[in-house]
Amino acid sequence: MEEIKNESKIKKAFSACKAYVRNHVSDVASYAGLVLCLIVFTITSNGRLWSNYNISVLLESVCVYMIVALGALFVYSMGYMDISVGAQMGVYCLLMIFIIKATGSLLLGFIVVLALTLVCGAFNGAVAVWLKLPSIVTSLFLMFLFGGIQYLMVENTGSSTVSTDYDFSLFLEPWMMVLGIVIVAVIVFYLFNYTKLGKYTRGIGANELTTSQCGVNTTKWKVIAYMAFGVCVAVGALFLLARTGSAGKTTANSYAMDIMLSLILGGMPLSGGMKSKVRCALIGSFTYALLSNGLVLSGVDMTLVYFIKAFVFMIVVILSCRDRSGLLPR
Repeated sequence: MEEIKNESKIKKAFSACKAYVRNHVSDVASYAGLVLCLIVFTITSNGRLWSNYNISVLLESVCVYMIVALGALFVYSMGYMDISVGAQMGVYCLLMIFIIKATGSLLLGFIVVLALTLVCGAFNGAVAVWLKLPSIVTSLFLMFLFGGIQYLMVENTGSSTVSTDYDFSLFLEPWMMVLGIVIVAVIVFYLFNYTKLGKYTRGIGANELTTSQCGVNTTKWKVIAYMAFGVCVAVGALFLLARTGSAGKTTANSYAMDIMLSLILGGMPLSGGMKSKVRCALIGSFTYALLSNGLVLSGVDMTLVYFIKAFVFMIVVILSCRDRSGLLPR
């Protein structure tokens, strides 16, 4: 009799686990992907993954990815996207360098960049709504615009890169990078889970028509969401500049796709909606940074690294886009 009861408990526990996995496939997959990366790269890198130097390098990379991805959460939760973020970050890094050289003030450079990110965020959100265009169209316009500006800014200097002698050592301190991630994560977590901003952006992603019929000014909250993203882009550009100390024609060019893949690896649905969570940005960013770092440490050729990233991106997008409403974000 006792054995039958035990078997019954085991079956119930197994059924409960099976039901949980079925209902939380993206959550389980994101954590499983992170654990898999940790195990595989620990073995293939012969333990170099956990060296003090590599942990420092990994933290510098994770810091930028996480901060920008946390801001992107507001946009992607609406089922929208912004592919101009890479070109914008490149220009912002250059702009901060020029302002530092002219005035010696990093604070002034950051304030100017922050103001620009807010303007671009408002433009991206408002124009897409007023002209009834997909968000990708306006962000595509900004990507080409900022890409051209970035090229001209570097060309006018007569060199391939622009650098600064400003001491960014404070921003490269591990405690400073961790503090930056924690502060941004706490603010985003609060805004996303306990304010109208998070509630309405998820509502827009779930069903924009229903959200608007409930009396929500969706245009207003789209603009605010893009502006919130802009603030995180400005902070991310600051830490990126601290990491490199210079900027060129191709600086941050890949960040638009990097951030998208980071969110998807974290379990973020491209359609947005109520399944959007802050942990998507945190887990996904760490997984993506670990993937990039681990492949190099494992001796994989750089050309193959790009192919592997492209393959992972394709597989994850295909799996996450199996939705009747369509494949791509609005």
